[in-house]
Amino acid sequence: MKALIPLLAGIVVTGCREAEELQDASAETGLEIQVIRSYHGRLELDLTNQGSGLSEVIIRSQADYEDFLSKIPKRQITRIKPAPPSEDPLLKQPSIDFKNSMMLVAIRSDSMYVAPEFKSITSDKNGLSVRITDPELGDTRVLNQQEGIGTYQAVIIPHREGLITFIR
Repeated sequence: MKALIPLLAGIVVTGCREAEELQDASAETGLEIQVIRSYHGRLELDLTNQGSGLSEVIIRSQADYEDFLSKIPKRQITRIKPAPPSEDPLLKQPSIDFKNSMMLVAIRSDSMYVAPEFKSITSDKNGLSVRITDPELGDTRVLNQQEGIGTYQAVIIPHREGLITFIR
């Protein structure tokens, strides 16, 4: 019994130390940033600058926003002639107050059917951390893909300065 007392005391002390470390670690993790609006659709890709097929864009000005909008196809990608107008809601050019908001865009160039997804956007002392996933292509892998067309997801968040780290 006497031999168990130091062992139990060691377990209790170790358990408390781990709990304190967990609290310190959670204090360093960021606060979740609220997404104001989200959009997704198809995008004309720049085929001259296509590395991994994945990319991210930070839009903090009206000029950058208009440049991004110019890459959204105006007509649906279809075999129907003439193709009907695109239903992408960003083509209606919703107003964004870039003094108070900004847009983050995740682009996927390996599929015109499956868009990337923002999983979390957190803020900490180092800036923003943005987690993005690229869902499996599933049955769309065998569908015809038009070269030069990819997908995007864009989110509007409150304006932030500083480093933005994208994690895929």
